[in-house]
Amino acid sequence: MTVSLQSTFGSAFIGLVASAVLYGVTILQTYLYYRNYPEDSRILKWMVAILWALDTVHLVLCTISVYSVLVLNFNNPPFLNTTTWSMNVQTDFNGLIGIIVECFYARRVWIVSRNMYLTGIILILAVIHFALGIVFTVGSFETVRKDFSNLVWVTSVGLGSAAAADMLIGLSLCYYLSKNRTGFRRTDNLITTLMKYSLTTGFLTGIIACLVVITFGVMPNNFVYVAFFWLLGKCYVNSVLAALNSRESLREKVHPPGSSFLNNVTPSSIQMTRRRPTITVNVETAKTSDSLFVSFSSSCRSQVNGFPKPLPGSPSTQASSVTVPSPIHTTV
Repeated sequence: MTVSLQSTFGSAFIGLVASAVLYGVTILQTYLYYRNYPEDSRILKWMVAILWALDTVHLVLCTISVYSVLVLNFNNPPFLNTTTWSMNVQTDFNGLIGIIVECFYARRVWIVSRNMYLTGIILILAVIHFALGIVFTVGSFETVRKDFSNLVWVTSVGLGSAAAADMLIGLSLCYYLSKNRTGFRRTDNLITTLMKYSLTTGFLTGIIACLVVITFGVMPNNFVYVAFFWLLGKCYVNSVLAALNSRESLREKVHPPGSSFLNNVTPSSIQMTRRRPTITVNVETAKTSDSLFVSFSSSCRSQVNGFPKPLPGSPSTQASSVTVPSPIHTTV
């Protein structure tokens, strides 16, 4: 069988260059995370360290794969019909990254929904993605590259599960966040921002996974699919790091520094008499590593003969709360 260098390791080389660029972004985001969030829990710190290590090893394996063919076996066309051990093993590192990230987002879905079945479906899809990645690796060692068409079903089901999990995560977060709009402009704007972020990250990785499935299904004997597959793991890692590093900016959307009157008084109280409203607004901001909890409590009362009385047409106390999946805790 005639194999084209352009469609095999030419495509892989393009994927390697793009992956190296995204890895540079990973290094920057990892540095910013450890510099800006030293008080995070050990679990989060270890998760970031493990993701960075897996991403590093994955890039090294991809580099070895391309170097082995384009340099060590330069002008050796028969070698194009074989696969290197590094090309086979790199699949599992992408799978490990995928299951860690999908479990991270599954926990976020659980925080906002408390839906056991929805969270369970996402976790099952993540496990299928990882398990079939191992099956693909084993099959790659047992199969010559020209017979990779026998593994199309493995990739289709495995990465199809990953795409389904990613899109389900994005849609679920958007749905439950939209249900928790409070009527407070600043927090509703924050929720809108989180919804856009959830859709962008979920659908980006989902679309890349679909591209891998399509290109491998149509062209299983070249490496066009590899270029997309190598990008998938980098997008997973950067999506988590971006979520963790965005916490401070999200917190400032709720409680910006230097904001005036009702937005930054802790606590603030204004009292007037003779049917003039009494408005009390409490603002307290604290960061945790699990979720963003935003609650609002305001009261609107009038005073008649020195006794408080609810204003006509308005409840004596208005309160609302929303829990959104970002590692901040804010009470307004």
